[in-house]
Amino acid sequence: MIPLPKDENKRRRIIKAAIQVFAEVGVSNGKIATIAAKAGIGKGTVYEYFSSKEEIFAAVFEDFFIRMMSGYEDLATAPMDPVRKIGMMFDYTYDYLDEHLSGDRGPEWLIFLEIFLRGYRDEMLGGGKLSFANILRDMYKLFKPIVDEGISAGVFKPLDSEHVTFIIFAALDGIGLHYFINRDHYDKEKLKTITKEFFLNGLIKPRTQGA
Repeated sequence: MIPLPKDENKRRRIIKAAIQVFAEVGVSNGKIATIAAKAGIGKGTVYEYFSSKEEIFAAVFEDFFIRMMSGYEDLATAPMDPVRKIGMMFDYTYDYLDEHLSGDRGPEWLIFLEIFLRGYRDEMLGGGKLSFANILRDMYKLFKPIVDEGISAGVFKPLDSEHVTFIIFAALDGIGLHYFINRDHYDKEKLKTITKEFFLNGLIKPRTQGA
């Protein structure tokens, strides 16, 4: 028998319900039965879309990841110079985090981090539904052409672009974690300005002639 096509709207309802349940009771304590009830469907229906809670974890992570990455992809393909692109990517990081840490959307980022750490641990132990190493390398691929363009144009130093890309993305990742923890203690606009100055112009003050 040919399987019936799945309803994408119903799949989205399950993912949304999972986010709400995980936010309320935590990723480990979230039950498929509770997710089904929150989505207004039967438990068996959830299994038509996801074979296990681990698959739901993966779907929630991918949903958050895709939404976050869409902004980076728009910037990466925008017709602007590479310096401005990287600067705007730092701005976007702070703005996206600020939006998703505010109000009732705040728990989403905590869930994202929890699933990431759990999934990464499972991957290191030889299991898991997602390859986080591959996901990160896919993100690097988005940034690397910008670095290559800047080097080719002579506006960036002729450093190894693959490693520069790694450092930029690692910085964005670190910003995400630290801003999540300490954003109430810092001025977002000042952070954006200093981050761009630091990464695009460096920390060491240029020496004056004869110094």
